[in-house]
Amino acid sequence: MADTYFIDGTTPIVASWLNDVNNVVYGAPIQQGVTIATSGQTVFTTPFYFVIGSNTLNVYINGLKQAVSYSYTETTTNSITFSSSVPLGALVEFVS
Repeated sequence: MADTYFIDGTTPIVASWLNDVNNVVYGAPIQQGVTIATSGQTVFTTPFYFVIGSNTLNVYINGLKQAVSYSYTETTTNSITFSSSVPLGALVEFVS
């Protein structure tokens, strides 16, 4: 999360909600992570937090982008659940 500063540029504003808003408006650094599916796995934990329903999380299985609400749901701010099990050994990538 990027910090937001007063106009002097050195004094941080200690308000996490404002930092979150600025990340959405001005762009946050890209975060990504990769995991390999185990047998019958449907629930995956992302290596970072995201805002549910904000369309900031992109999920790929073996390079193919998955559709939120169709292929998976955003269960918590750092986990997703696929509607069916991901094939054993599949590469699951998270990008935000």
